[in-house]
Amino acid sequence: MYSILTLLSYEQTIYDYFTQTPAEQVNAHKGLSSLLSNMMMTQDGIVGIALYDDRLNKLAEIGKDPGLISKVKMVNKLSYSDVFRPNSSSDAYFMVSYPVYDLLNGNYDKQLGMIVVLMRAQKFASYMKDTEITEREELYLLDSGNTVISSARGKEYRRLREEELVSTDEVFVSVVEQKETGWKIVSIMPTDDLYRGMPIVRSFILVISLIMFGILAVLLWFCYYIVIRPIRNLTLFVKNSVANPVWRMKVEGNDEISMLADNLNHMLDERDEMGEKLRQAQRVLYETELAKQQIQVLAYRNQINPHFLYNTFECIRAMALCYDAEEIAEITMALSKIFRYAIKGENVVTVEDEITNIQEYAKIIHYRFGGRIEVEIDLQKVARGLKIIKLILQPIVENAIFHGLEQKLEEGKVWVRVWRTGLADLELTVEDNGCGIEQKRLEELLHQMKHRSLSSSSGKDSIGLSNIYQRLRLFYGERASLKIESRPGEGTRVEIFIPCGEEGEGHV
Repeated sequence: MYSILTLLSYEQTIYDYFTQTPAEQVNAHKGLSSLLSNMMMTQDGIVGIALYDDRLNKLAEIGKDPGLISKVKMVNKLSYSDVFRPNSSSDAYFMVSYPVYDLLNGNYDKQLGMIVVLMRAQKFASYMKDTEITEREELYLLDSGNTVISSARGKEYRRLREEELVSTDEVFVSVVEQKETGWKIVSIMPTDDLYRGMPIVRSFILVISLIMFGILAVLLWFCYYIVIRPIRNLTLFVKNSVANPVWRMKVEGNDEISMLADNLNHMLDERDEMGEKLRQAQRVLYETELAKQQIQVLAYRNQINPHFLYNTFECIRAMALCYDAEEIAEITMALSKIFRYAIKGENVVTVEDEITNIQEYAKIIHYRFGGRIEVEIDLQKVARGLKIIKLILQPIVENAIFHGLEQKLEEGKVWVRVWRTGLADLELTVEDNGCGIEQKRLEELLHQMKHRSLSSSSGKDSIGLSNIYQRLRLFYGERASLKIESRPGEGTRVEIFIPCGEEGEGHV
């Protein structure tokens, strides 16, 4: 009704009718009547339509019995009247009133009048049919005066008393008010009918409760075995991991708790690995400190008066020159330089100093073996100023001569090569063409070199390969390496790789 009356009231013909003079209204009455007649024909239940001005003067009306519209009141919103039966006729009616404002001219607060629609109350009979919940329920549509507009049991147009709209022990009354119309929908149901289905409801509720209890039990089981128990096992494992550090959790599944347990196992493995690395570092530090102390002890033990030896060598050289024994004089001078190089305080020297010492040693070897054994040196120019620890090459050259070439009858040769490989390493190579080393003996030598400490080296062993290897590890750590290759009858090759700086200085 709100939509219909809104469209009708602001239709141009009707809107103009409110503002026209009486003479103009006479001319427009035919068109207005035609419009209202069409509205009545298209909307079932409308029996009459009337227009009133703002003083409740009737401007126009149309319908089968226009006289039924009476006692109207001015309204400012959509309003429904109570049901009434004029002249005690069998038909009942109600009115719907709707205000018309001067909206098109901008006078929104000026009311031009209103439209009143007369409708038959029997329109609601079809709506109330077959709407009862039980056979004995009574359903009514009441107006604001509690008069029955429509009922499913044919009790229209009688007035219900107030006490009939209140629930008692025998009947249950439900009242729903309609804000738009001011009417009520009333349901009156015997209490027996209301509670007749309670056993079924109770049974249904019981079944639902049992089902919900079963679902709850399944959820509790799921929460315990899938969530709570793994978390509890994880907590117990964390508590006991200190007392049993080798224990690990068994990981099953791919859920978050399993991932957490796997990460915990990984963390414990890393902890054990870090602990092992720490123990190894402490052991290396202890062995390093012990080796330093042992070197100091050896240095103290081997201390002699160097000036006495230098003077002795000079005396021997002078006597050799006096008797024209130049070879003895040159050997004595070479031995003096070697001794001076060996006992001077610096432990770090240049590559050039180390090679110079090898050259002095080669002079002695030349005279001792009558020129049968030759030492050839290849020193890269860029490697001359690099720093290395002292007496790395001389012991290896000595081993090559006395263990590889001395037993050969023919001439022998030792190649000493020092090259810088890129910016990272310094390569020192000592190679001979001697008798070589058997594979089994070579493996024993390598094992002895890597597992023998400085404290177990004494006498000749202190200048051997084990001594060199341990000194390399002591000064350079894992960055240095020593390799030995040998073939029986062909010779032996010793390679040493030590790190060197980018600015031309070795790291020691």
